[in-house]
Amino acid sequence: MKNRLLDSDRPTPNPRGQGRGAGARALGLAMAGLAAALLLGAEAEARNVRLGLLTSATGPAAATGEDQKRAVSLAREEINAGGCVFVKDRNAKVQLDLFIGDDQTSREGAVSGVTKLIVEDKVDLVFGGLGSAFGMAALPLIREHVVPYIPTPSTPLFTRTPEMGPDPSKAMVFHYQATGLMYGAAIADFLVGEVKSVMAPDKTLRVAWLYQDSPFGAEFFRGFSDRLKEANHPVEVVATERFKVGETDYRPQLTKIKALAPHALVPMGFRGETVAMLQQAVLDVGLDPKRIHLGPVCACADDPLYYKDLGKIGQSTTIMSLYSTYAIPKGPAFARWARFRDAYQKKFGVLPGLLGVSAYDAVYIAARAVELAGSLDRAKIIEALGKLQMEQLVLPVRGGKVRFDPKHREVEFFLFAQQMFWDEKLGELRPVIIWPAELGEARYRHPS
Repeated sequence: MKNRLLDSDRPTPNPRGQGRGAGARALGLAMAGLAAALLLGAEAEARNVRLGLLTSATGPAAATGEDQKRAVSLAREEINAGGCVFVKDRNAKVQLDLFIGDDQTSREGAVSGVTKLIVEDKVDLVFGGLGSAFGMAALPLIREHVVPYIPTPSTPLFTRTPEMGPDPSKAMVFHYQATGLMYGAAIADFLVGEVKSVMAPDKTLRVAWLYQDSPFGAEFFRGFSDRLKEANHPVEVVATERFKVGETDYRPQLTKIKALAPHALVPMGFRGETVAMLQQAVLDVGLDPKRIHLGPVCACADDPLYYKDLGKIGQSTTIMSLYSTYAIPKGPAFARWARFRDAYQKKFGVLPGLLGVSAYDAVYIAARAVELAGSLDRAKIIEALGKLQMEQLVLPVRGGKVRFDPKHREVEFFLFAQQMFWDEKLGELRPVIIWPAELGEARYRHPS
């Protein structure tokens, strides 16, 4: 890498040197070359590990982006305070530096944000993100420059083809988030295992979907549909209503759904969309939670604002989770949650959400990959991510080890369902884990 200071700082020839002969000129050139080499070597020696967080610093999702920024700053602080990252080819422990690329909660912003990270900041690895569409918009530049990428939105298209097969052209991408396919399958299993026995014990469970018209929403529904066929679940999908990103009035779709009298409605959107859908369903359209189960909603809604904003109408609704803002499941897989929460809240005065936790873990994964690579060479980091096996961090994974499967470069996460109950003292909703049974604090309770 060229040091911009070299051209201006390189010694200039001495005018009187013209009379000293070729030997003196050769010596001068050799000394200049040595100085340049030493400067380049010193620069390489001093260079820290450069990680680029691509997230929403501005725009509608900025609050969630702030959660990611806080979480990664905590991870960086912990790693640097704990001895930094050992890089073998330097024979030195090297600090982590973090750079932010703002996707502005838009596809266009994602392109400019990732361009900054790769071209200007010259990061060794890109990670994070909130919206699948934004991360996918950044992917072409990441592929062009062959930069290691650990995205945290949910679309399986980060590593797969549109037909959901493996995509070798995305070999630099390692997906650290439960995919829409995983979530959709878990929603199907939960509704059949817990809700059907209460809402439709002797008949087929009738389910309606109202989901975001995007890869995010479509893949959740695809995962649900695939599981119904695979498991031969006794479920009839009676409605598949969709809405555009940015829509705020869901009453026309909800009115159609109400007329079909389903046993359950699955509203699938981002946090703000989910709050609005549930409030309009109950308060404006008149869906009766005693007759229609509402949920599970997306894990991406699980942050402190969701519990605060939804209000009492969230009583008895459910959420399919990978991380809970307030509850802690039973078992050793969740032992780190309390320590992480305490550290985050002590530093920032608020609690983290799922996407903040995902980005926190991704910093540790990136640091471990650099150690395994023994180098800041991007190709070696990609190779190390493919071979990585490390102890579970905060998010629960099957088998207790973080590893990216060789076919799809995804991690197998442990999902669970929570049911919401109103806490009069707090004036907010609080969750109780109800599924699967080995993690549950209670069983599903019907509102009646």
